[in-house]
Amino acid sequence: MSDPTSSLPPDPRRDLLLEGIPRTARLVEIGASFRPLVPKRDGWNTCVVDHDTREGLLAKYARAAIDPDSIEVVDVLWTGGRLHDAFPREQLGTFDALIASHVLEHMPDLIAFLDSARQLVRDDGHLVFALPDKRWSFDFFRPPTLAGRVLLAHHDRRERHCPATLFDEVAYSVTLRGQPGWGAGAAADELAFAHPPGRAKTLFDAVCRPDDDYRDAHAWQFTPASFTLLILDLALAGVCDWRVEWVRPTPAVEFLGRLRPGRARFADDESLQRERLRLLREMARESIAHWRTLVGDEQPATNPAVAP
Repeated sequence: MSDPTSSLPPDPRRDLLLEGIPRTARLVEIGASFRPLVPKRDGWNTCVVDHDTREGLLAKYARAAIDPDSIEVVDVLWTGGRLHDAFPREQLGTFDALIASHVLEHMPDLIAFLDSARQLVRDDGHLVFALPDKRWSFDFFRPPTLAGRVLLAHHDRRERHCPATLFDEVAYSVTLRGQPGWGAGAAADELAFAHPPGRAKTLFDAVCRPDDDYRDAHAWQFTPASFTLLILDLALAGVCDWRVEWVRPTPAVEFLGRLRPGRARFADDESLQRERLRLLREMARESIAHWRTLVGDEQPATNPAVAP
């Protein structure tokens, strides 16, 4: 297959994510706003999906320090419901890849989004993703997401973030030296809360009102191993027809990867369980690296009681 980056300036992030995918491939990019990974102006055959028109996005970011030319014409408006229902029926199953950069963590119903992506992508296609690594971002203190919470959101057909999600995001979000994301392994010695005390409960009460507007949030928190386990466990539960092709950490803030259609196959249940245990052990190693940035090699007290 032709080099997708020929005649384009080098971009290690894009080149890794789109390796082997030519600019002529049929692509869907979700919610790129002013940071498209595969802009049409660079020759990519991209269908742009967003929650508003280009004019609406220009108005939204009018006061932001961005290049307005980076906001592209929106081809498909998605303002609610299932993503694939926003497309003409004849386009289902025709796209070579769906690109979701810092999108999956925002989905109130992650399973519904993954199902829509599968409806849009060819059987030999990809879901290309970038996700914030919770260890190096404002999600620092929130635990990695396990499959049960995602299954419950799907069971509830959640279209908005629940009050608990909004409370936790505001109550426990932190910055490091004023930044919401930082380098992998950076010493977390100057963390500060991102929001004043009391705001989380105020937001919780507002979200509990039936007439409240939609409020965005990070519904889910991931590390490379926890996301890989999540996709495996959702597939095992019969609600996800994807498998992880590869996942790679980066030097800061995020990790990158691709999914392929079809569930991962194992010779037997023992092999499956070995892989799940391997991923849980890798999550433990990730956690050790994570917490060492906060406490170093400090040993826990023999008395585990927390002093006031």
